[in-house]
Amino acid sequence: MLGSQNRRRRKGKVDRRQAALNSQSKLVELVVGRKENDGLLVQSSIRHLVRISRRHRLPVPESVRHLYCKKCLTPFVHGKNVRTRILAGQRIVTCLSCANIRRYGGGPKFHRKKQNR
Repeated sequence: MLGSQNRRRRKGKVDRRQAALNSQSKLVELVVGRKENDGLLVQSSIRHLVRISRRHRLPVPESVRHLYCKKCLTPFVHGKNVRTRILAGQRIVTCLSCANIRRYGGGPKFHRKKQNR
């Protein structure tokens, strides 16, 4: 009798995870296929996507990972609310809404090249 309970519990967990993956893929479609005038829709989609990913311990898909600020969850619109700079082969992205700075590429701080200023 105990084995059947565990199977049911596991099946429920698998079903919840699959439902989370399905909703995650639908939200990714909304975020990636965005238009200029759908700012509120994209922002709420990003919030739901991050919330679902955290709740079910799923990673945020790579196609969306760099399209929003990790701190304030604001979607990036280049030229309006984000500044992108390249320094020593490293992309530095600054959110102009919350002033959060993210560095992509270039490895840890002690691996970066020293530049004369």
